[in-house]
Amino acid sequence: MKLTVNFGQLHHAVQLMGAQEADFELGFAFKDIDPIDAALSGGQELGKDIDLRDIKHSEGVLSFKGRQIMLYIPDQGSNILEVLQDGELGRRIHIAECSSLEHMRATGRFPRYQVTTDTSGYLPVYGIKENKEALDDQKAKLYVCKNCLQSLNYQGYAIKSFAEKRPIFKDFSLAKLFKTYSSHFKSLPDPNKSEGSASYSSDWKDLSAKLKKQANYICEQCSVDLDAEKRLMHVHHVDGVKSNNQNTNLRVLCADCHKKQPHHDHLFIKAVDVLTINRFRREQHKFDNTTYPHLIKCADTALEGLLLKCQSTRAPLGELGVAVQYDRNTVSFDLCWPRKKVVVLIDMRNEILIKSHGWTVFSATKALENFHEFQRYIR
Repeated sequence: MKLTVNFGQLHHAVQLMGAQEADFELGFAFKDIDPIDAALSGGQELGKDIDLRDIKHSEGVLSFKGRQIMLYIPDQGSNILEVLQDGELGRRIHIAECSSLEHMRATGRFPRYQVTTDTSGYLPVYGIKENKEALDDQKAKLYVCKNCLQSLNYQGYAIKSFAEKRPIFKDFSLAKLFKTYSSHFKSLPDPNKSEGSASYSSDWKDLSAKLKKQANYICEQCSVDLDAEKRLMHVHHVDGVKSNNQNTNLRVLCADCHKKQPHHDHLFIKAVDVLTINRFRREQHKFDNTTYPHLIKCADTALEGLLLKCQSTRAPLGELGVAVQYDRNTVSFDLCWPRKKVVVLIDMRNEILIKSHGWTVFSATKALENFHEFQRYIR
């Protein structure tokens, strides 16, 4: 709806004050909030607001209409007081198609599940106290389902000893999980949420451009030269304080290395941009004589679980940054074994084209789910 507003009296008052007119712009912009995103951030009831058939898991993690989601049960029953004190005693958060959810799908029973994108970890819960009094409108720090961690091999969970698994479980962060698998999706949750951009200094745009130029558009961490793709160069504040522009606090990094810095769970980098950076790394011989730790460091984070599994079984090293020309189109591979003609893709849109040229194609999820079959192809 268009509004017509007459500011004549305001301008007249300004003139009486003797003030000078000046151009200005607002420091923020209004964006339309997607109704699906808004509903998911507040929680939707499975079976009532969202149909079970619309919950997908082809990317390994759970998703709904192209958005990464999680499931949990708010009703903590008679354990509500204990759960508020210690969330580990509560019902688990489900992030993947684990054995628990497979059983529920088979039986058709998803009791009182909420679907949400709230990555804070502190979720709305309720229950009944010993005196039968209802306790509503509470929030508890709930913990992730261990079967989900096992299914994803998140941070190598499936191949760790019991003692090594404990800190992965206890220190688990939903924000870090969403960042890890963000390549499967178009954005992270709460895309309109401010990350403190207003705290950048007024000269930040000019200063960061100057620093990138001084660095010759070479990443200080992985040494990739992005002079041909300057937009993929960032300047990182080491201490996280965006107004601290001392030289010792600033590092020029490629977008991929920047995303992987501590406390950067909010930073979303498109999968295609990671492919581009790895293509340049390969062309510039950054992967020569590589090892699994270096491969994992440079690969898209969505491949970490698969690569850790490959490393634990001493599978042959895959290659990053490989691009081939098919039908006048350049097709980039997330991970591949060229001699075996095996490729792993995050985005499966080119699957048919790649298969038509004799490659065996796996999604990152299927390679991990069917690892015994997968490793036969790459050995």
